[in-house]
Amino acid sequence: MLSFIYRIATEYEKNHGFQANLLYLNQEHFDCLCDELSEIKDLGDICLLLGMQIVLERELVHPHVYWSDINWNQAVAV
Repeated sequence: MLSFIYRIATEYEKNHGFQANLLYLNQEHFDCLCDELSEIKDLGDICLLLGMQIVLERELVHPHVYWSDINWNQAVAV
């Protein structure tokens, strides 16, 4: 899962000229990612490692990355 995320994030940056900051996953993808990063217990630390916020979307078939100018840490805290 990490190699796939790295690949789509790299493609996004190459195509758009800037890094994605949102990672969209379904629950199965998220569980797989958590298994690969089992030594990291905190979701915030996983987001820091990836450099992206994680968005879970039930109907999603494949992981996707995007960019948003919203500071999600502040938006959630409000």
